[in-house]
Amino acid sequence: MTETTDSARSNILSVALIVPDTKRRRALAAAITGCQSAIVREFGRYPAEGDPDERAGLESDVVVVDLDDDVGRAIGMIGSICGRNPSITVMACSSRNDSALLRRSMQAGAREFLIEPVLPETAGEALTRAFARRPQVKKAAGKVLVFVPTKGGLGVTTLAANFALVLTRESRARVVVVDMDFHLGEIALGLGMTPAFSVADALRNADRLDRDFLSTLLLRHSSGLSVLAAPEEYNFFHFSTHEGTSRLFRILREEFDYVVVDAGTSHGHLQEALFEMADKLYLITELTLPALRNAHRLISYLSSKDGNRRLEVVLNRFNSRHGDIDEHSATKALGRPVNWRIPNGYAAARAAQDNGVPLATENSPITKALVQMARAACGKPADAEKKTGGGFSFFGSRGLTETLET
Repeated sequence: MTETTDSARSNILSVALIVPDTKRRRALAAAITGCQSAIVREFGRYPAEGDPDERAGLESDVVVVDLDDDVGRAIGMIGSICGRNPSITVMACSSRNDSALLRRSMQAGAREFLIEPVLPETAGEALTRAFARRPQVKKAAGKVLVFVPTKGGLGVTTLAANFALVLTRESRARVVVVDMDFHLGEIALGLGMTPAFSVADALRNADRLDRDFLSTLLLRHSSGLSVLAAPEEYNFFHFSTHEGTSRLFRILREEFDYVVVDAGTSHGHLQEALFEMADKLYLITELTLPALRNAHRLISYLSSKDGNRRLEVVLNRFNSRHGDIDEHSATKALGRPVNWRIPNGYAAARAAQDNGVPLATENSPITKALVQMARAACGKPADAEKKTGGGFSFFGSRGLTETLET
């Protein structure tokens, strides 16, 4: 009995051979070699049922059992293996083209019947069928990263689109950005793209929505980022929000590693659904009284729903040297620290959107901040160049805490 190590079991089939005759076992091994499989165990006798080590050696994708040495023991072995683990493909092997023997082996659970001498082509075809039967390892569902504005005009669309581009580059994974602002969404515009279909088409056709239909609705950016845009035309849409949204995002999570969402002006049941399914919520605010007041209200709501553990506060258009409200006062008012600060670059962001050239294509301070967010989102260490500028002004702030809580 010999044993080898299979180092790539997820990509190829693992095979165990139970063939007592050495010459026939070597001939069979030669036929199997190179057929997208690896022989991980060879038995020179029929394994003993009570031996745990030999029993473990049979936990392969494929087990080939020779019938000729001892038909009774071989048939019993096939039944035992299949009864213990039905996902294993058992192949019976014999030098006799005997229909009665074939029937007995199949009744015991064998999926294939190989007649010696086994040609590589025959072995390859049988292993291809076995590969198709092998249970697939279920891919972990993609993460949903939702950008939520605390008021209009905060630049959430710019942040979501450029974050998605940077995440595509940093993670080297499959990323899609979804524009849930049905009426006036601008994700596609900011990426220099014009959609033919939109998220509204997906939700209008929830009953026929599957991965193939969804693929026809997506735009593909040159970076590799996929885009599910908002409609080009302004209209009012009527659809089953909860059922359609749940189905849409289930498919998106199956097809992509990261689903970045611009929540836009969504509200009611739709916003609640986005909050519930989000793996991370980026709450976008700024150092102005209306934005911080709304942020405080949203944080209170999420706290009641146990959503704060998934929440990260993002200060957009941040400038520590200007403004009547400083970060220290904002943090006290919000009841939690600020996680990310996006430098003030309104003019550059406006120009980029007007030209349809994403900010993420340039090495700007905004891009550097988004890189840090993206690296954290995909589990990569922070860039050593992250650290910039020092302290914040704690002077001249208004009584913000009392104002927000009234």
